[in-house]
Amino acid sequence: MSLLKMSSQDSQERAEQLHKLAKELAAFAINKNESSQVIQESQLLHRLNILRSWFGDLEASTLALQGNKVVEIGCGQGDMTIAIAHFVSQNQDKVYAIDPAPLDYGSPFTLEQAQGHLSKTLLGHSIEWIQADPMEASTKQPAVASAGMYILAHSSFYLKSKEYFSQLLRHLAISGDSSRPKKLLFAEWGMRVSVAEAEPHLLAVRAQELLPLPSGNIQTVVPPSEVKLLAEAAGWKVEKEVWIESPKMDDGRWEVFAAKRLRDEQYKMMASNVKELLDEMEKKVTELEVPVQCMDVWTCVFVFDGR
Repeated sequence: MSLLKMSSQDSQERAEQLHKLAKELAAFAINKNESSQVIQESQLLHRLNILRSWFGDLEASTLALQGNKVVEIGCGQGDMTIAIAHFVSQNQDKVYAIDPAPLDYGSPFTLEQAQGHLSKTLLGHSIEWIQADPMEASTKQPAVASAGMYILAHSSFYLKSKEYFSQLLRHLAISGDSSRPKKLLFAEWGMRVSVAEAEPHLLAVRAQELLPLPSGNIQTVVPPSEVKLLAEAAGWKVEKEVWIESPKMDDGRWEVFAAKRLRDEQYKMMASNVKELLDEMEKKVTELEVPVQCMDVWTCVFVFDGR
């Protein structure tokens, strides 16, 4: 067998293993029907790919996460939490999952329902939920302050401002023993597209950046170039960057739906630049012959060496 065929076969086997694990992990999440289970599988597959982008592969992810105090900031209903808990549980460790949102936030399940469900599963002993501002939590809880690894995965859009994000990055750098090396693992929609079908997603986010829905997913948009500037100003250094092109999930479609609601409710009152973005989004959606896809995701590993 040629090396090319062997490489292709190995790649296919790894992809199959990844899909199998995503399906197994999705079963831990709260799901109301078979359709939501399929959606959850795509979300977990993406989270596993984020881990691979940070660490190289799942074996390396296991080694990196085990024996480390891991804090997830902006855990929400626990999509990324499930993936992290799976790996840390193999060494009887836990992930500290922080989110300041009220427990009645979220749909179709609230944070309280989703997190409570996960706590009753086999992964429950590997998760400690913390409802608090992350800076407050790191001040009051020694376990959070002494973490060696902080994770923000698809949570930065929920932050209240760029100023707050900057403060958070500085706080994480100096919390606990600031002389000890630590890592910040980041993943977010990268505000770029690699396929035309993702353009409506990008336009929907840009519109909501200018005019956020009060309870929407998008409150603050910080593109990769700005994230790096803010992180470096706080003392973090870029160790690794990886792009995940157009992950196969429903988030693009969901954000277009949210932007359409924004358009229907506030069109007459909104500024012309927001109208232009929404009109362009509608045009792109109409032109598509396939469902809306997702924009690319930017992932980055930052290190703070304690100096």
